[in-house]
Amino acid sequence: MRVANNFALIDKFPRFDTQGFDIDAYNETFRRSNVIINAHSSDVSYAEHWGCLSIKCAFGGTEMYKISDRYYAVTDDTYFICNEGQYYSSFIAAKKTVESFTINFTDAFVRQVKSSLFADAKLIDDPDFMAGDSCEFVEKLYRHSGDLKNSIARLRALAKNFGENRGEISESYYQLLQNLMFSQQHILNDVKEVHAVKLSTQKELYKRLHYAKDYIESCYADDVTLEKLGQISCLNSAYLLRNFKLYFGQTPYQYLINKRMSVAARMLAGSPIPVSEICFDTGYADVSSFCRLFKKVYGCSPESYRASKTKKVIFST
Repeated sequence: MRVANNFALIDKFPRFDTQGFDIDAYNETFRRSNVIINAHSSDVSYAEHWGCLSIKCAFGGTEMYKISDRYYAVTDDTYFICNEGQYYSSFIAAKKTVESFTINFTDAFVRQVKSSLFADAKLIDDPDFMAGDSCEFVEKLYRHSGDLKNSIARLRALAKNFGENRGEISESYYQLLQNLMFSQQHILNDVKEVHAVKLSTQKELYKRLHYAKDYIESCYADDVTLEKLGQISCLNSAYLLRNFKLYFGQTPYQYLINKRMSVAARMLAGSPIPVSEICFDTGYADVSSFCRLFKKVYGCSPESYRASKTKKVIFST
């Protein structure tokens, strides 16, 4: 581990199972320093443990995080925000090496940035976000986009040369957390789209609906049932079904089908993996049923879809 001015880099996954490993000392590092974890593996797992506020990213594959019975699959397209004091487990189980990139913030750093950023009350859209000394972010999967995407990419690039770039890393940390806080303020607009009378109810329902959506996004290849989603979101199945459709514009089952088909389409266009394997990898046991469903969604067979994408690549080169 390399440390500089309250910023640190961990470039190898720690071994919690090593004899004599001091988890308390390890956690103390994250209380004292803003830590970047930038490590690579195809097979690594951690049992439930404490964490500070962090932005969790993965590139070149998938890293899975688990909180209680909720799952969050982090990929090139998505990142996950985990709050201060949250307990979670995680793992990578891939056919190729995945880059894990996590940006951790100390509580003191969060308080400092929050105090300076929101000193002007006119910037505050959501008073509850300012309640207390620290911030509670919405724990869910987010799409990489806008200023946050650029801030994460910049910090990832700087971390490759941690020793030489520590000054720029410090500045980038401030900018990233500011962008993160502003993005949470903007989430209030999404929250208000939830069908409920009170803002407090809208916020709670927003979180629970995303528990269900993120489970579908992360575990689409599993046997996803309405009852399971109700359990994960702590909502009655009928209530979940109604509100999920009201907010996302489709039922959980329709969302699951669309997710599976989009993953299948991406695999068909980007790899030579056999259709039968794609079928099984996206949660289907019968290839014929999978092919019929794919044709219903995309208007052609999986083989024709792959051929059309291959032709486009050939003609564009």
